[in-house]
Amino acid sequence: MHYSFKKTTYVDRDGRENNYPSVVIEDSKKYGSFFQAEIHHLSLDYVEEIVGEIEAVLNGEVDFYEGFGFEVYMIECDREKAVVKNVYEDDRIEAVIPIEEVYELMRDWRDFQREYYHNSTSP
Repeated sequence: MHYSFKKTTYVDRDGRENNYPSVVIEDSKKYGSFFQAEIHHLSLDYVEEIVGEIEAVLNGEVDFYEGFGFEVYMIECDREKAVVKNVYEDDRIEAVIPIEEVYELMRDWRDFQREYYHNSTSP
């Protein structure tokens, strides 16, 4: 999985320039139509929790993580894979991704958001 992070800049109704952290996942549709949007909308606090839960699976502390998601998907994790299920379509499986790839994405997204929010005064 290839991805990058950036600060997306916009102008609000009052004409002030603002920005927010965003994720860009290359060929994200192969992970599900809404996969990138799901990851993008996860708050830092939630991502911190997700990373901890996936680490517990990878370290053998638990066998399974019931999953995470924002609105459309539930992403269930075991020691080998993350299964992306569409909760609006009877848990239809949209993708199966190696757990290491999902862990790296979530860890890096956490780290990017940490840096962004701790240095949010920089443009």
